[in-house]
Amino acid sequence: MTMPSTFTRPAFMRSWLPDLLAGYVVLMFGVWEASANLISGLDTTLTPWLVALGTAAAVALVRKAGEWALAIPWLLLIVQAATMTDVMLVELAIMGVAFGLARWGSKTLLWASGISIPVATFFALGYIGLLAHGIWNTRIARNLIVPMMDTGVSWPLVVLPMIAGFLALPWLAGLATRYSGAARASQRSQAEAEAEAYTAQRERTQMEEIATLREGQARLARDVHDVVGHSLTVILAQAESAQFLDRADSEALQATMANIAKSARSSLQEVRAVLASPDGNLELRTDLDTLIDATRASGNDIAVADTGVLRPLPPELATVAFRVLQEMLTNAIKHGRRDEAITVLRDWGDELQLTVTNHVDDRTDAPAASSGNGIDGMRRRLESVGGSLDVRGASESREIFTASATMPVRAGQALRTVGV
Repeated sequence: MTMPSTFTRPAFMRSWLPDLLAGYVVLMFGVWEASANLISGLDTTLTPWLVALGTAAAVALVRKAGEWALAIPWLLLIVQAATMTDVMLVELAIMGVAFGLARWGSKTLLWASGISIPVATFFALGYIGLLAHGIWNTRIARNLIVPMMDTGVSWPLVVLPMIAGFLALPWLAGLATRYSGAARASQRSQAEAEAEAYTAQRERTQMEEIATLREGQARLARDVHDVVGHSLTVILAQAESAQFLDRADSEALQATMANIAKSARSSLQEVRAVLASPDGNLELRTDLDTLIDATRASGNDIAVADTGVLRPLPPELATVAFRVLQEMLTNAIKHGRRDEAITVLRDWGDELQLTVTNHVDDRTDAPAASSGNGIDGMRRRLESVGGSLDVRGASESREIFTASATMPVRAGQALRTVGV
């Protein structure tokens, strides 16, 4: 049979060792005193040996079994009173018991030991008064009480402070130590709680910083994706259109090459601006008309229609509108028919609605209505400002792909302005 993990012999011995050593010292002193009384013939009974053993046991048990440490001195007091046994020096160790009960005892033991002090004091006074003829023959009476009474002081005035001080002073010292220890423990707990709170705050700050960095990385990735994807799509469309030009028409070829170089230069400039400052030059990514004109350079026909009253957008909303329209046009060029116009409708009402429609090219795969980095990026941007995205893909009976973005016109209508 194995012992429970919560109880091991080494731990038990370490816990009890100081108490057992203190009890052993008291026992050895009591045995020496009882032996001296026996040899000198002062007391040949077994009571001194019982007092020595009981006092040592009370000292050893005061921390771990305070109930017994309180009960044993009372039993010794009754036995000594009944047998008229002389008070022994070893009984001074009861002062340590009084201290220990006040220092380590439960609340019940604390109250019980405190009440025991006056009760024991008056018990001793009554005992002395009833059995005075025997008490005055004890050593403590002959050596301490009688000389003081010879000065004219009444014996109760001598015995009362002696007994009360013998028990009360150690008990009060233990009580003071008890509450000072509790105060120190409270301070340690408070310090540990403050340290834990500081650690939690620091970890929370670190997590917020990491979240901010990741959010910035995601925003940067979306911006670079939109810029590079759009510019490469436009450049590719321009390069493909050059295949159908007459080789003899050098001016048209030069114009096409110039458009490609202009698109590449503009894209490079915008990528640099994004990498240098993700929240930087908003002029490069807020003008919708400039974006549409630059996209037309790819050779695609783009028809624009506006309804409602045009109004300027706050910077954060203008940036979202620019990026969303940029991705819409990229998808329209990549997957649309080159011989059909791309339609851009801007509806300026209580909300701005951007709708891009294109005819799907059978030779390319139409973008999925609910997946893809581009569509997912548009949806995230719009949701960050309280907008939404509606994508309707082409089917066998319908060869038109429509993407519609809705966003608030006033900044106050935006739910939040992050991730743009």
